Formats: sequence, structure tokens, C-alpha cells
Amino acid sequence: MRKLAVLERDLLFALTSQMQDIAHYLDLETGDVIPVFSYNRDAILSQIKADSDRFVRLMPQTPRQGREMMKRFIETVRRPDLKARLTAAIKRGKAFVRFRAVLLNFPDELKRWQRYRVMFVTEPLKIKLREQDIELILLSDPD
Repeated sequence: MRKLAVLERDLLFALTSQMQDIAHYLDLETGDVIPVFSYNRDAILSQIKADSDRFVRLMPQTPRQGREMMKRFIETVRRPDLKARLTAAIKRGKAFVRFRAVLLNFPDELKRWQRYRVMFVTEPLKIKLREQDIELILLSDPD
């Protein structure tokens, strides 16, 4: 199985971004996450079309999937007080912002959430790549 190293930060952004006019592709040779904006769209898409086996379109999760991810994480929380606060946070608008604001007061749970989020968001891509005999390796931010 071939290993493909990808920056976790770039992949997570591509898989969670809700920006309407931007698409992202993963280069299966370099591990680069390539954003497609209006100004570079034609050049990037022609490159992808010329070598379509080299690129995978990264589909961002939907808001519904994001809410489901938060609900599943809440099920793993052991502290009843925190579980109640997180549950209340996702019942109103700006659920992700409220959810994260609650977790800022619980640093250990915030770290656990960050790991959980990466796992939840990247697992479908890992499965897809395994079918192509590629193992996705997530690299931490070099900064």
C-alpha cells in the first residue's frame, strides 16, 4: 500500500469549508490540497481533466453532517454538566461556534474534540483511498 502524506490542516479545511465558490482537490502524487477559485479555475480544471486519475475531489461535509458529528461527540462526553452544555449549544443557531465556545472552558475535552473531528471528517476519504491501495497519512501543521 502506497502512503500519501497530507497536511492535516489543509485537508480539514477542505473537508469542512462551507464557502460556495471554492472547490478542493487532493493530488494523489504530491499530497497537496489544491483550492480551485474563480481566478484559477480554468487552469486547474484543465490540469485535472488531463490527468483525472491523479486527483480526487474533496467534498466538504454538509451542515447536517457537522451537526451529526457534534451529536456523536456529545455521546462520548462523561461529565453530565458538560454534556448538557454542549447539547444546549447545538440546539440554536451558530451551533459550531457555540459548541466550540463551551469546549474552550474544558481544554482536555477541546483536544479530544479536535482529534475526534479530524477522525470523523477524514475517515470517508481514508476508506476511499484504501480502495485505491493508498494509505492517507496526516501530517501536523509544521508551524
